[in-house]
Amino acid sequence: MGLRTNRSRQPVGGRAATLVLVGVALLAVSLLSSCAGAGRQVHVQYRPVSGRPVTAPDPPQPVPEPASPVMSGSAPPYAVQTSSVRFFDPSRMTFARGTVPATQGRVLVTDLFVPVGASGPRPLVVFAHGWNSDPGVYASLLEGWAAAGFIVAAPVFPESTDLYPGSPVSDYADQALDITFVISSLLQDQTLPIDPARIAVTGHSDGGTDVALMVLDPAYADARVRAYICMSGEMPSGVAAYAVATTPAAALFAVGSNDEYGLYPLTTQVFQTAQASAKAMLVEPGGDHLGSFLDATPAAAAMRDAETQFLELALEPQTPTSAAIDGALAEPAAGSLQVVPAS
Repeated sequence: MGLRTNRSRQPVGGRAATLVLVGVALLAVSLLSSCAGAGRQVHVQYRPVSGRPVTAPDPPQPVPEPASPVMSGSAPPYAVQTSSVRFFDPSRMTFARGTVPATQGRVLVTDLFVPVGASGPRPLVVFAHGWNSDPGVYASLLEGWAAAGFIVAAPVFPESTDLYPGSPVSDYADQALDITFVISSLLQDQTLPIDPARIAVTGHSDGGTDVALMVLDPAYADARVRAYICMSGEMPSGVAAYAVATTPAAALFAVGSNDEYGLYPLTTQVFQTAQASAKAMLVEPGGDHLGSFLDATPAAAAMRDAETQFLELALEPQTPTSAAIDGALAEPAAGSLQVVPAS
């Protein structure tokens, strides 16, 4: 099972804790009773990302939200509509956050970024946030992917987020299972035009380690995923010993060479260990832990462009070769990033 102890890292960043434990407990009880006999997934209610309720939600009835445009046009870049949906998995526990006790079930508030006006089923990108953080920290990155035409879903992990009471803890195993649960829940949602043949999973920091676990360990692999991006991740700890399995998906690993938590060699280790059908690595020389992906610098912009280029290529009908990935990354990375080939 996952590591459930406090990490020594400083907060990646995030909003102040705004959700109270009483609300989470009431929500869990309400959802558990409402989903009896109806399976594991419950699609409860859409709300704006910035306006999450602090008590139990209204009765389960989807309420459409108006578009919140950040870009416009009938072709990329698209306007982006943001909303939030809650899923509940009663089959697993949410473990203690310091003095806050464990509870049965896992509430997964999931932020959605949907391209407006994009025709046909859209590829899905599920994003895993870092320790002591939340999806809001990465909004500019996630909106950029949505503006490029991807439906982006970013769950709030109940153990490692900065939004809930108590002390955040790492739990790679359950968070990897959360990602799979969110994918299954979204594919059952008839309101979202998701292409089930084009699914990617991405993550940063502890979220990047969640991705690494899915890439490396067959116990957490998801056959529906065709592309992975591991940003500033490391070899997963706190899980049962395993033999690294081959994955048919393509994988991209990205990190700053001056990551203040020493993740440059650790992400490199994951890259070298992964047995993906195609893989590559991006390094920002002098880049740090978070700024390499979010800063308003030419290098960070190049990193975002390169990651988008990778997602577009990796989710094409035919899985690309490592050489094809290297070639696709060369142009957006030129002058700012180092492309490390698979061999």
